[in-house]
Amino acid sequence: MTSDLIEVEWQYAALDTRPVVRWLTGSLPAGFTLERAGTKELDDTYFDTSNWHLHRAGYTCRVRRRGDSAELTLKSMAEPDEGIRSRREITEPLTSADISPAAAPGGCGAIIRAVAGRNPLLPLFRLQTQREVFNLADGHGLLAEVAVDETSIPVGEDRPIRLSRVEVEVEHQAVGRARAFVSEMVEANRLTTAGPSKFESALIATGQAVPPLTADLGPTTVAPELTAGEVAYAVLRKQFAVFRANEPGTRLGEDIEALHDMRVAIRRIRAAMAAFRPVLSLRMLRFRDQLGWVAAALGEVRDLDVQLERMEEWRSHFPPERAAALRAVEDILRQRRQVARKRMLLVLDSRRYERICEGFARALREGPPKSFAPGRVPILSVAPDMVERRYRRVRKLGDAVRKDSPPEAYHTLRIDAKKLRYALEFVGNGIYGKPAIEFSARVTAMQDVLGLHQDAYVAMDLLQEIADSSGRKLGPATLMAMGSITERYRLDAIDLRAKFPGVYRPIAGDEWKRLLKLMERERPAPPAQAPVSRVRAARPGPAV
Repeated sequence: MTSDLIEVEWQYAALDTRPVVRWLTGSLPAGFTLERAGTKELDDTYFDTSNWHLHRAGYTCRVRRRGDSAELTLKSMAEPDEGIRSRREITEPLTSADISPAAAPGGCGAIIRAVAGRNPLLPLFRLQTQREVFNLADGHGLLAEVAVDETSIPVGEDRPIRLSRVEVEVEHQAVGRARAFVSEMVEANRLTTAGPSKFESALIATGQAVPPLTADLGPTTVAPELTAGEVAYAVLRKQFAVFRANEPGTRLGEDIEALHDMRVAIRRIRAAMAAFRPVLSLRMLRFRDQLGWVAAALGEVRDLDVQLERMEEWRSHFPPERAAALRAVEDILRQRRQVARKRMLLVLDSRRYERICEGFARALREGPPKSFAPGRVPILSVAPDMVERRYRRVRKLGDAVRKDSPPEAYHTLRIDAKKLRYALEFVGNGIYGKPAIEFSARVTAMQDVLGLHQDAYVAMDLLQEIADSSGRKLGPATLMAMGSITERYRLDAIDLRAKFPGVYRPIAGDEWKRLLKLMERERPAPPAQAPVSRVRAARPGPAV
């Protein structure tokens, strides 16, 4: 059976634990009692993939041998705060220590499979600990477990490295009650707050380090003296690093922001490829469609995350008895998310995904091909046309939008506004600076209104689709609540349409004029054409 709890403990380093044991078995601070609970021999092996998938997702993986059986534990990583570490600890029993952690049938195994995918788990190191345990109590009952540990870290043929630690594991609500005891123990024994955890110490002792998720892909700095190809590659490298950095958290699925950031990064990658299309080779452009397949899998889960986040907002508009009727809608969304997440993990676990990432990383490391002439054009020659082309598209669509325009017109404008904003980001800080940033803020303000407008229609369509597909199961109370929410979104959409002219009008204002003037001023003059010499044709000489 899997247990899932929050471990709260003080961790201290000791030069010698023997004085600590003598102090614990001597006279204690008033109000506390301590009972010796015996000695344990701990035999722990830590695991991860060759690419450190679990570590990047924020967990350590430990198998503790217990005779013929074993115990698998995933523990989140956290920095100490005033000596206290609070970490999530998920544990499940194993029938044998020889079972791969990824094959564990419970909650730990499910997390490992989601995070590691097809990558096998490998042993990192082994820790052997002799632990002396004491149960701490006060007048209100049991408070904490005090553990005095002597840990050895085998390091090949050398003598093992030893760690001496004192740990006080306490219930969260009892931290205040235990603090006086811990303070006196620390002062009496001159203990110091443990810096690195045992896991971190073992990595250092065994000479292991977590490498960057993506090896150095090349420069990511954007500057006006670069070529268009160099800027394009710098933008792509930066976004691909963000994309890969958020993959472990996306696989884990505990923080929806990891998936959001991963999806935004892949959007920016594909937007950059579209913006810099004229200066990118065909080989590089092929990755855009391939990454689109990945983006679709991420987007399906992210869209459901957004809808689930709104459930609390939806419920807040109803009294408790009516809000409860929305639980059935939430259940449907969660079931759909589970299915979508399985599909997403199949994509991330696939060899196709692996080949795409490896090929794209290799292309980014190689940089823009020197033989591809369009990529050698100065960025200051390319950027104005790239931005102006997207600006003209936004103006054409925006001028045509009216209050009674169909939702699709607003949505199309939103997509093109996003393309314009991304283009401004790509050439903003590093090239055009403040004017680009100020105009980008205008585009963002318009895009925010258009985004809320689109969200309203997406929510209305979703509620209608759920009513059509599952109406018989939901019941009258749920359907009535869904109808009320739909009406609220309809009114919100009307209000947002009324706000649109106010955020669209500044798009043609002073910020754009300043940026346009700057871009044209910085644009290099075209190379002068060499004069064409006119050579008079020689008259044929006399026949000989």
